[in-house]
Amino acid sequence: MHTPSAPLAVPMLVPISRWHSEDIDEQSALLSGWQQEYRQLGCGKFAGKVASVQGPQIMIVAEQTNQSLHQRVAPPAGSVVFGLVLNNDTLQIDQRPVGAQSLIVLEGGRTYDLRTEGNVELLGLSLDAGLLNSHRGGASGDIVQRALGCGVVPLTDSAGAMLRHFWLMVSHMLHSQSNWPEEMPLSLLTDTALNNIVLALNISAGVDIPAMPQSAQRQVRVVRQAIAFMRDNLANDFSIVEVCAAAHVSQRTLQYHFESCLGVSPQQYLKAMRLNAARRILRLISKREAAGPRQPNIADVAALCGYEHASRFAGDYRRQFGVLPSETMREGAQTLSISA
Repeated sequence: MHTPSAPLAVPMLVPISRWHSEDIDEQSALLSGWQQEYRQLGCGKFAGKVASVQGPQIMIVAEQTNQSLHQRVAPPAGSVVFGLVLNNDTLQIDQRPVGAQSLIVLEGGRTYDLRTEGNVELLGLSLDAGLLNSHRGGASGDIVQRALGCGVVPLTDSAGAMLRHFWLMVSHMLHSQSNWPEEMPLSLLTDTALNNIVLALNISAGVDIPAMPQSAQRQVRVVRQAIAFMRDNLANDFSIVEVCAAAHVSQRTLQYHFESCLGVSPQQYLKAMRLNAARRILRLISKREAAGPRQPNIADVAALCGYEHASRFAGDYRRQFGVLPSETMREGAQTLSISA
């Protein structure tokens, strides 16, 4: 008697998700499990892209942004993130510059401050820390552990070129296909990526990873204290002298620390913070208008964000984002589109 053969297993297709965004809040919310807050510091319309593919213990993400941003990011607890800059004008993480021959290494649950300028494209591999532990041992484990505490690890030219070649291939697959290629299962990609990362770290073992100077650590701490005061008092009229008092530094020191960490003065950062908050409120209003009751108008929003004069607010807003406040309200929730 003929026994029918079992049906062939059909490989499960893993879809690649792609988003185009014109709003930094929507951009920052695209990564599941991440705690992220973006503030636009540069002037002009924001345009961002994210492409990602996700497996049981791994997520691969490519992100592009076009504006000067201050990003506060915390990967999911229990994860480790390895990243590479594919194209950038300026990127630094906690005061450490990220160059073409640098490997980004972030620990889950820890908060990092990123500063970007111009067009930046990042490719990241986020994976379960337990998965990483199973791939390392002996001397390699020591090297990976050393990298985990650094944030940014300098590589030799040969190690950097090797990683860049591999990650450019991954980026091409993310941007050119609807589903992840069946001939490169995510499990195989994970093994290959980790082997490449460990090899690059081994090749670069002799490269010095300078400790973050105490002065740089203090700069980051002071800037965070000042930003916390600004955020808590955003609707109030306060002076930079009061910000200095909250951060326990002189006005000259505060100016130097902000320019060193974020590339802008405290006054410029405060204005950007007020305008970013206003944009967030305006978009929220546009989504709730139909529900009533009466929502705040543009003058109300200006006052909520520390502006006494609506006309000055409108002018600053247009210079910052390239549109009027009224245009943001009309845009509503329609700036985020999903492409195949």
